[in-house]
Formats: sequence, C-alpha cells, structure tokens
Amino acid sequence: MTLKYKIQSLFNKMFKISKVSLILITINIIVFMIMTLCGGSQNIDVLVKFNAMNKILVYQGQWWRLICPIFIHIGIAHLLMNMYFLYIVGSIFENLYGSLRYLIIYIACGLMGNFVSYAFSNPYTISAGASTSLYGLFGLAIGLMIRYKDDKVLSSFGKSFLFIIVVNIFYSFLNPSIGVLGHFGGLLGGYLCSGIFPVLNKKMPKNKVVINICAFIIISILCILYGNLSVRYGLMK
Repeated sequence: MTLKYKIQSLFNKMFKISKVSLILITINIIVFMIMTLCGGSQNIDVLVKFNAMNKILVYQGQWWRLICPIFIHIGIAHLLMNMYFLYIVGSIFENLYGSLRYLIIYIACGLMGNFVSYAFSNPYTISAGASTSLYGLFGLAIGLMIRYKDDKVLSSFGKSFLFIIVVNIFYSFLNPSIGVLGHFGGLLGGYLCSGIFPVLNKKMPKNKVVINICAFIIISILCILYGNLSVRYGLMK
C-alpha cells in the first residue's frame, strides 16, 4: 500500500461524521436556535445571558464563561463556518484519537483558548465560538507532523493542514472582529494535547506526557493570574 493511498484513506474518513462531532454540532445548533428565539445571537444582552466570554464577569467569579462560549456563536455565518470545519476536521480527528480522547482534547483546547483570551483581551469585549477548539485541532495537526516524524502517514497528514492553518491565521489578523488571542490559545492547547494523548494504536513516552501536562497546567494558571491582575489594576484597556 503506497503512502499516497494511505493518506487518501485517512482523508476519506472526513466524510464519515463521528458520534461526538455529531453531538457537538447538534448542541451548537440547538443553542443557536434558542438564542435566536430569545432575541438573537448578535444581541449583547442575549450573549451575556447565555454565558459568552467576558473578562470582567469571569473575574467576578463566573468561571463557567471559560467553557460555555465554545457552544455559542455570534450570527449564522459564524455558526455555519465553524460547524462545517467541525464536520470536516473534527470527524477525522475523532477517528484518529477515539471518541473520548477527542472530546477531552476538544474541550481542553477550548479552555486554553479562553484562558489566553482572559489573560490578554480587552475587559469590555464579549467573545464566543467553537473556533478556540477548532484551532486546537489545527494545533493537533502540527503536533502530528512534529511528534510522529517516523510515521510517514501521520506526519504527511499533519503537513497537509499547514496551508489551511496559515490561511486561517492570516485571515484572523485581517479581520478585527475575530478573536486572534483565543485562536492562538486554542492552537497552543492543541499542540500540547498532541503530546499528552497519543493517536489510537500509538504510545506516547511518559516523560513527554508529564512535561506537556505540566506545561498545560502552568500556562493555564499563569493566564488566569495575569487575567485577574489585568482586571484588578486595569492593565488591559
């Protein structure tokens, strides 16, 4: 079996949507529909009510706003774009990692994205979207390319995402309405997760797992501490 055929077989899995991806898409659509009925997903009051990310509210103790935003979208275009990527990219990573690992990675990347956003964003902005988790999957692809150099199939698969990653990062910087910080955090979270969770039928050296877990925890704590300080002393305006 040639390398090209193996990579093609891997990509063919994109069109077989997996159960966790389907559940996540369903949740996002239901939440969006409810928000629309309550006044619209672009209404600031509705976004706050549905626990979108806001630095000041998180500082006041509403920590659930670090996780809830990954299920909230601002406008139909935002929802459709993210759900399309979740369908295409999410399904194949679920096949690579297994449903449970994939779900943990998805949530962890969303958290890391919002931790970074909490640390460095303007305290008066409101943000939401699954993009933090989706960029985490891009970070996961980078991890495949770097951590599985000896596996030509996985390494080549990771490389195949480079163009998509570069285009998305470039677009993020061009569009001021996009939360670049959250995207960067998700990307970082995905790369760290690639060193914690091995692909199915693969093993990850324990020392690398420990290092990446510690890095994930330390970065998260530092982001929270800096976010708290920036609100308390007005460092970000």
